[in-house]
Amino acid sequence: MGAAATPAPRWEWRVFGADLAALEARLGWPTSPPRRSDEIYLLNSTTPHSAKIRDGALEVKRLLRVDDGLELWTPAFRGSFPLPAARIAEAAAAMALPLHRPLDGASYDEARFLGGIVAPCPALRPVAVRKSRTCFAFRDCAAEFVRLRIGPTPIESVALECEDEERLAEALRALDADPRLNVNFPKGVERAAALAT
Repeated sequence: MGAAATPAPRWEWRVFGADLAALEARLGWPTSPPRRSDEIYLLNSTTPHSAKIRDGALEVKRLLRVDDGLELWTPAFRGSFPLPAARIAEAAAAMALPLHRPLDGASYDEARFLGGIVAPCPALRPVAVRKSRTCFAFRDCAAEFVRLRIGPTPIESVALECEDEERLAEALRALDADPRLNVNFPKGVERAAALAT
């Protein structure tokens, strides 16, 4: 059996706020139960790319384009811990970050990765995020409601995603939402973390 196909790049739009009930009501309430997770976002001060640890795996997405506020993202790396040194090097390349110390031949579990790779890197800042996320569809776009907590700070987020940029733009017009107000997840986490300190 061959390897799974890499997901296609998606255009994304997201907003954050203390109370997004009005926007959620315009989207329609989903019937599926929320999925809860504890994640670690690796905020990156030198590149726009997104990296996080969720369910024991490291995931990296790269920002390809920005068009009138909408952002085109593509999955660039996913690997479950423990990760061999070669896969750590692949993840660093996906994040467009140089490694600040040589990798040895041993594999890296999550704790060793955070202590030995992330901690010495001045460009990376780990931030713990607790999420309650509900996924559904709106106007042929993937949509999600997220309730998240960063330290003591609760915040909400709503997102729409689609492989077709015009379809996403049409969905935003139906919501009377401005694409230029887009705030991607790493930026939203960074702002919430600043408020929490």
